[in-house]
Amino acid sequence: MKKSPHYTSIFSLTLFIAVLTLALGSCKKLIENNPSGSQLLDKEVFNDSTAIKSTLVGLYTSLNSGDRYSVLLSTRPAFSADEMTFVGNTYDHFIGNVINVNDQDVGNFWTAPYGIIYQANAIIEGTSSGSNLSPAFQARTIAEARFVRAFCYFYLINIFGDVPLVLTTDVEQNKISTRNPVPAIYSQIIEDLLYAQVNLPADYAVSGSARVRANKWAATALLARTYLYQGNWDGAEAEATAVIENTSLFGLEQLDRVFMPSSKEAILQFYNESNGYTSYASAILPSPVTPVPKYVFTEQLKNAFLAEDNDARPTIWSATINYSNILYTYPTKYRSLTPAANAEYFTVLRLAEQYLIRAEARAQQNKVTGAKEDLFVVRNRAGLGETPANDKGALLLAVERERQIELNSEMGHRWFDLKRTGRANAVLGAAKANWTPEAALYPVPADQRSRNGNLTQNPGYH
Repeated sequence: MKKSPHYTSIFSLTLFIAVLTLALGSCKKLIENNPSGSQLLDKEVFNDSTAIKSTLVGLYTSLNSGDRYSVLLSTRPAFSADEMTFVGNTYDHFIGNVINVNDQDVGNFWTAPYGIIYQANAIIEGTSSGSNLSPAFQARTIAEARFVRAFCYFYLINIFGDVPLVLTTDVEQNKISTRNPVPAIYSQIIEDLLYAQVNLPADYAVSGSARVRANKWAATALLARTYLYQGNWDGAEAEATAVIENTSLFGLEQLDRVFMPSSKEAILQFYNESNGYTSYASAILPSPVTPVPKYVFTEQLKNAFLAEDNDARPTIWSATINYSNILYTYPTKYRSLTPAANAEYFTVLRLAEQYLIRAEARAQQNKVTGAKEDLFVVRNRAGLGETPANDKGALLLAVERERQIELNSEMGHRWFDLKRTGRANAVLGAAKANWTPEAALYPVPADQRSRNGNLTQNPGYH
């Protein structure tokens, strides 16, 4: 796995210039226009639609760089939950829920999103004041930047809890920002996503049909998830339904096709870098030369995988390796390591999650029949029949189990699910000898607190 960039300050002007300038070289992957050579922080840039398109591509390049939302987010929270472990002691502090305030990965979870948020804020401010731009182009550009900002904030609060809400490029003001309560951050996320939903296109034409740029449906899918996390069951059901009913764009795929670039299940994906395969596969899969297991399933996840006969997901989405007379199971959702093949794209949002969102939202509203129907859609694809659950409590546990299997090893879902449903203490307390409730939040990085004395620390960390 390649090393993630280390950002020295979340609000660094130098970082913004460097990242956007570097990103210009990757523009052709996402848009057809050649990048402008203009100075990116010059106000004149925001009078030039081609240059603005380049800054948007830079935003996605930053979002996808460093493996933070693919490898890091799919493994470190999986260690913290009951989903994944590591062969060796490299990540014992995540597995044992004893993370140090100086941990580099946790620092990356904090600093990298704020660098991206700064970029998004600059695009929003610059495009809003730009002349020679049509109102429709301005709205679309701002909407895309606001989607990315909402995306970053969603993961920040689910990792750290309260965080600073930064909506400007005023460096001096941002240096002294305090932590805003999670409900206030969620309100901003929803405001950004509603704006994006209205102003983004309803197709993938801007990226040549590749599902690598946010559109109306990506905003709708993330809004459905946000409403679910907030307990807005009616809102979650309605937004998930809007995505599910768009059958011209979306549909469940066969299990072995879910993560392909051509997958109709994909709502938003990350374009591969020049190697032509996902960083996830490169990091997770045992080396074909020296087949030593690394990231492997816990006993809890293996048992969940094998709880029902005829489930095809264990066969297609996992594999085993015998090492030192121990049989390890590891995820194989992404399995291509063929250079330049682009057989898979890392998938950020997908349709199966929307069915599970709606199933949970319906169960919470005692819509038993509808919840069972949604669960059946996902289970049927895996070769299973209807869930035997027939009441709210049983259905919620059935949804939890289905999410554990279907969304395993994907972007922290299991870790976030246990926390948002209030199940972390019961589940992880039984699975881990040293579990404490304070471990549900990662520590605010020490170097950030040293730069900003207004940042408080989460309970349980020193």
